[in-house]
Amino acid sequence: MSQDEFIYLLMLIISMPLGYVIQRRATTPNQKKWICTGAGLGMVAVVCRMNMFHSLVTTFVNSLIIKFSNKRHCPTLSFVFVFTYLAFFRTTHYFGLPAPTSFSNVVQLLLTLRMVGIAFEVQDSWKAKEEISKSEKKDVDNRTLMAVIDTPGMLDVFMYAYCYIGILTGPYYKYKVYADMINQKQGVNIPTLKPAVHRLKYIIPYGGAYLILSQYFVIDYLRTDAFYDNPFWYRYLFMVPVFIVFRLRMFSAWVLSEVVCILAGLGAYPKETNPKCAQGPTQSVPQDSESTNYEYNFDTIRNIDGYNCDTTSTLRDAMRYWNMTVQWWLKHYIYIRCPIKSLRTSITLLVSAFWHGIHPGYFLSFLTIPIMLTAEDVMIQAFRTDENARVYRKLNWFFRSRGLDYLAMGFLLLTWNDTIRFWKSVYFIPHLFSALFIIVGLVFKPKQSYRKLKEAKESIEKVSDSIGKKTD
Repeated sequence: MSQDEFIYLLMLIISMPLGYVIQRRATTPNQKKWICTGAGLGMVAVVCRMNMFHSLVTTFVNSLIIKFSNKRHCPTLSFVFVFTYLAFFRTTHYFGLPAPTSFSNVVQLLLTLRMVGIAFEVQDSWKAKEEISKSEKKDVDNRTLMAVIDTPGMLDVFMYAYCYIGILTGPYYKYKVYADMINQKQGVNIPTLKPAVHRLKYIIPYGGAYLILSQYFVIDYLRTDAFYDNPFWYRYLFMVPVFIVFRLRMFSAWVLSEVVCILAGLGAYPKETNPKCAQGPTQSVPQDSESTNYEYNFDTIRNIDGYNCDTTSTLRDAMRYWNMTVQWWLKHYIYIRCPIKSLRTSITLLVSAFWHGIHPGYFLSFLTIPIMLTAEDVMIQAFRTDENARVYRKLNWFFRSRGLDYLAMGFLLLTWNDTIRFWKSVYFIPHLFSALFIIVGLVFKPKQSYRKLKEAKESIEKVSDSIGKKTD
């Protein structure tokens, strides 16, 4: 375990009992807000030191945008400013300023999501209020009503930005979710220990396997000449355990961060409201229900589904179960709102790559994903049928798993030379197979008209058989 990893672990361990004290002992919203903010400021000051200046500037300017800008343009202004500042933040060493540390980089990443997200929440609430004023309240979608927030003041934005929960590890959560935690009236009645222990049990296999495997499969080995003296099969297979180590490290951190959220009561909603990841409630609770009878869950702050992430057969679903709250942010604030529909996926992945960092490895990996998704889609349309679905899923799982192993090397090696050197050593096989799959899939893809005709014919035959059986 590196020094940075130890500090992350220490901060998460400190955050756990703090959350339980806040949820059980803080009796007013103001107490909760100030304790959460004070703890967050303390953590950022300790791990970032002088680099804390960047998060303060980002928060202050964004709070001005939210407070004084036209609500119609608020998210655009926030997005442009925050991502422009993110670029400056990562290039400060070119301007004679100290280079950002790994801790300040993580804080800036998560702050970027919160600041842009709250700007979109303000705009969406403004639009919802406009709709409500123009129509009867009963005609407005209930989910829209539940998402409405009052425009936060500059101090509110500051407190949300520096809430200690997730400030170093995530997950991302909306301002509405944060405000609901602060204003919980029945927080003491929300069971948190049992769900926290339930999540903690995953730390034993994740953390234990990580501590063992990380001793033998180190990414730095791929940067040495000695690694490339090994035969092809060794080079190709070595990326599998390296990616497993990376996943185990992230799984462990995210599970611990979920426990911190649970113990603080963040994202605790009655099961009847059908909470969704990052989104919060999607249904209202009957007014005559007693709050003490609610069964709560914490799906809102669920950030990783390790089992489905590793076992699902498609690349698209594997991405959905990985860093789930960030995936939600990308989908709802970038993908859905992208004006160029044909480029939605590429633009979303480009934003994701830039958000992660300016290292070439991120862009090489993220911009390869659309190619792999296209290959996956056309092959499914061409060859998957009800009869071969089980076998096809296994084959698709194998290819998407090896594809993710390959892409992870860009994430871990980061530089252009190191990433290309490794990809070249395995002959760019996932790239070549993706191109081959696209060509083969397009050649054998059934024509739409033929498919519809075949489906219609099958429907007619089923109806005829049904009529014949009834006649008999």
